[in-house]
Amino acid sequence: MMTIKRGIERKLLIVAAIWNACTALLTIFSYYNWFDREGAARLESQELSTAIAGSQMVNNVLQVIMLYGIFVLIGAIITFVVAVKIKDHTIQKGAVIWMGIWGAILLASMDIIGFLLVLIAFVTYLAKNKAIKLTKEETAH
Repeated sequence: MMTIKRGIERKLLIVAAIWNACTALLTIFSYYNWFDREGAARLESQELSTAIAGSQMVNNVLQVIMLYGIFVLIGAIITFVVAVKIKDHTIQKGAVIWMGIWGAILLASMDIIGFLLVLIAFVTYLAKNKAIKLTKEETAH
């Protein structure tokens, strides 16, 4: 009996997790600080009422930036755990569901590189699922 290995899917998901972690950390530490500095610089020359409203808006955008970065970082951690837990010659529905959901989220957030990595892993996983089903049917007959 032939064993179907899941090495390609594991590697692609680990690379996707690293990519997502890097983009999340860049968002949290670089983009957040840049937006905070630029927002404050733009508000310095404004009158008081505009500066107050503007500072509240900048703070709201900063919160969204931070939440997005944390969300992507959590997604990267989950993707890494899923990649490590993938077993050879088995069909794990949780892994398929996670790859589908996370891929859709990455596409919606326009992370094309992350999306392509997860998409390739997803399609490869589904193709190997078909091969596993066929080998199990063969051994049953």
